[in-house]
Amino acid sequence: MGNLSRNPFIPTFGVSPSVFAGRNAVVEAFGRGLSGGVGDPRRALLLSGPRGIGKTVTLNELEDEAKRRGWVVLRAQPHDLVQPLVDTAIPHALSILSQRPEGRRRITGVNIAGLGGVRSEIDDGYSPAPSLITGLNSLADEAGPDSGILITVDEVQSAPSNQMWELTAAVQDLMRDNRNIAFAAAGLPEGIASLLQHPGTTFLRRAQHSNLGPMSPEQTAEVLAQTAEAGGAEFDQAALRASVAMSRGYPFLIQLIGFHLFERAGRGGRITAGDVDAVREDVLDTLGQLVHAPALSTVPPKQEEFLVAMAQAQQELAAVPTAEIARVLGATPQSLTMARQALLKRELVYSPKHGYLNFTIPHMGHHLLNRGPRDSGWD
Repeated sequence: MGNLSRNPFIPTFGVSPSVFAGRNAVVEAFGRGLSGGVGDPRRALLLSGPRGIGKTVTLNELEDEAKRRGWVVLRAQPHDLVQPLVDTAIPHALSILSQRPEGRRRITGVNIAGLGGVRSEIDDGYSPAPSLITGLNSLADEAGPDSGILITVDEVQSAPSNQMWELTAAVQDLMRDNRNIAFAAAGLPEGIASLLQHPGTTFLRRAQHSNLGPMSPEQTAEVLAQTAEAGGAEFDQAALRASVAMSRGYPFLIQLIGFHLFERAGRGGRITAGDVDAVREDVLDTLGQLVHAPALSTVPPKQEEFLVAMAQAQQELAAVPTAEIARVLGATPQSLTMARQALLKRELVYSPKHGYLNFTIPHMGHHLLNRGPRDSGWD
């Protein structure tokens, strides 16, 4: 066991890693939208993807990009989107901006996040805004023409649809009045698809949509090597190749693998392929508990049975022929069509080529085969 040292890997949902990679194009495009002026379509962005793919971290980077450009960032809470903004976040932002030196028209960024429903006790001459639209307009006036307002929402699939309508209607209203305002939200694909069916979410349907996928092997190796180096450890090449292969470019898994490996090697340690083998079961067990189990929690029995059969037919994380899944189930391929389409819609599986499927979240097959038995839904 290696010596004690602060672990530089962060396998915690929503916390930005020490080395950010793989999403730079999304962040840069959004930044260009902020600079592009009123009416730039890149100022409204919807991020989607499965658990652990890096949605919240990317949202954090979008907020940082806005702050670097002198924008005010308001983080709306999905369980109560509007009232905390009206009662607390906007008055607090106005208070901060009112304290700028006389004549200073450009700010270095204001971040109003994590305030929840707690009311502000600041008495600075500003009363809580009577509505979201008037509050945002007051904030835009105070920020000045060289700044703007970014509103972000995480776990957007959990937001009440009527409140989402109220929030996005306010954003649209300011856009129509040529205000510098932007909106970015992130959520799970299935929940976002359901939300977009609501008649009040037309604005979100017109937003730019980025469906986040795995990082490339090169990006994965960069994150692993540079993060370990920041902590004073080093991968040998065999260990780096094995870690990249196990991660499949999945950001949460990259951090989880690195965390266990650094804990084993410690500062000044050299990470070997033997270390990767040694931590594999712990890594996959944690991944199963934190990612696979929640992703499968609402899957109906028939679809779950399809996934188990797919896991039984899978070899070395490779794509599985649909015909082989049918063979395991003792069913015809045609009888599996509805389950297959439902799982594709949930984005639990994807089709890399015609007639084949693979799991969207890596190692889901391992989890399915190593948990307790499930009742069959095919009877």
